[in-house]
Amino acid sequence: MRFQISTFIIVIVLFGVFANAQQINRDKIVEDIEKNGCVVTEEGKVKICKFDYKYKNQTVEALIFRPNIEGKFPGLMFVPGYQGTSKGYLSFGIIFAKSGFASMTVGTPGFGKTELKADFLGKNTIEAYIEGYKKFRRETFVDKNKLGIFGYSRGAIAASLMITELKDVKATVLGGGIYDLKKAYDELTIEGIKENIKAETGVSEKAFKERSAIFQAKKINSSVLIIHGEKDLNAPTNQAYLLRDELKKMNKDVELQIIAGQDHRIGGGGLLQLMVDFFSLKLKGKANDVKFS
Repeated sequence: MRFQISTFIIVIVLFGVFANAQQINRDKIVEDIEKNGCVVTEEGKVKICKFDYKYKNQTVEALIFRPNIEGKFPGLMFVPGYQGTSKGYLSFGIIFAKSGFASMTVGTPGFGKTELKADFLGKNTIEAYIEGYKKFRRETFVDKNKLGIFGYSRGAIAASLMITELKDVKATVLGGGIYDLKKAYDELTIEGIKENIKAETGVSEKAFKERSAIFQAKKINSSVLIIHGEKDLNAPTNQAYLLRDELKKMNKDVELQIIAGQDHRIGGGGLLQLMVDFFSLKLKGKANDVKFS
């Protein structure tokens, strides 16, 4: 068993959110993007384009989403979990574009078309993601003063580390993440996850510390929403409290949502609602008026 979530989230979101609406033809969208580079979907309202980039001469796969009108929009970066590709957050990109956001999705090192070696969110991965973030914020349709990041599972670890380096991120949503890797490693009961961490990090003190946002929390300027399942075994739930308490101790802007009865596989309209509401408030300065089931 591996530390993963992205595919599950997308399936749940597509089923729950679009259950009473026209289903998106995911395969057709992906086919058109690969063939033409860009595609316009959702009745002409959303434009999606390939956004692959190079980091140390290696390809990192990426997509960008935007409302299909002229203007500058709050920008979001979606970071996937284990095995996640840039297409994994296709539904999120479309939903947020329809809500007036531009966004970027990125592929996980070692999977899809991303050529980088997996290193469990080590320095190489974080720097590669930051390179993509900087490329995205230079786009003419992105409002550089209204930027946010979302990550789930491994993606949450990445996002938490990215915001210790990026001072212009205004809002961050972290779901099902680990923020003190050594403590989580010692407490994990799922051997497959522990083996994965050991194989990718070498489990040295240095490796644990550089992958743990809690030790760099003082460098975080972004407002943060932490979301975690009450019964999460993949990423122990106390990790959410640890980061919340550390940020509060430093008078940072932080909120915590523990989802009752849920394990690592939080999904559906509830997760999406929390994300849209938080990003709308922090980046647009007003509440979101769209409700998801």
